[in-house]
Amino acid sequence: MQMNDSAIEQLDIPVYNIKAISHLVGLLPVTLRAWERRYGLLNPTRGDQGYRMYSERDLKVLRWIKAQIDTGMSISRAVEHLRDLQKNGVDPIDDNRASLSDASVSIDTVNRQLYEAVTGFDDTRANEVLRRAFAIYSVDQVLTRVVQPTLVEIGEAWQRGDLAIANEHYASQFFLRHLMSMLTTTMPPTHFQTIIAAGAPGEEHQIGLLILVVMLRWRGWDIKYMGPNLPLEKLLEALSPLQPNMLLFSATRSENARGLLKMDELFSHYPEPKPAIIFGGQGFINLTLPPTLNARVINDTPAETIKKLEAILGF
Repeated sequence: MQMNDSAIEQLDIPVYNIKAISHLVGLLPVTLRAWERRYGLLNPTRGDQGYRMYSERDLKVLRWIKAQIDTGMSISRAVEHLRDLQKNGVDPIDDNRASLSDASVSIDTVNRQLYEAVTGFDDTRANEVLRRAFAIYSVDQVLTRVVQPTLVEIGEAWQRGDLAIANEHYASQFFLRHLMSMLTTTMPPTHFQTIIAAGAPGEEHQIGLLILVVMLRWRGWDIKYMGPNLPLEKLLEALSPLQPNMLLFSATRSENARGLLKMDELFSHYPEPKPAIIFGGQGFINLTLPPTLNARVINDTPAETIKKLEAILGF
């Protein structure tokens, strides 16, 4: 599959620092530096402070090389093989998903393997399944088509009585650790509007919102995650130094969602420009917002939600 000029330019934009790209590929930063030095495999640009910055093309190259090494090929042979292919007009980097995706790494297979691993308390296997998923699919695909459905399946199994509460808690903590780790490996923001995200007062569920936060952060948004169950009493005091452009609150229960309806009182004396207020989650499905509350509910898929949020922010 040939790429147009616009797609090629997008591939070459430096977006990942070395910590982020090493996390996605599953390789240590020292390994990436060694490959750069010994084989000339990558040529990262340097940021304002001299840090290495990698592009989507670099990520594709590393994922392809890593896939060859996982089959038993040496790094030197993998690099030689890639260059031979490119010399002969066959560049697997143009569409490496097609060359890597087969029945053994399909989304359904990944989901099944991940479910079995995390519900079986098998950290090692679960980490390997996720690593292979990130080596083949995009960050958005892994989060929305692997992590999210697996969590839903785990929750449904627990509600049916097919899964013990200990297994459900262990799986939730496993994914929570990975999502928080992804937040710490992102590059500095490239969009300078500030977004605050938090769970409603009394809301303890956070992974759904955290998936959205990670996706926004990886797109370069300056999003501050405040965690679940954020009290509103001191909210304005906390917001003053941040001056956010948008507030995101989630609630899975209607009683938690109703706790946010008093925000119109909180923001009645807030200086202009006031932040956009966005609510989401199951708790808002049958809840009518009062006309005095300048807020809106968005309950779409993560990808569609992000499109709407970016449109509100003028991006």
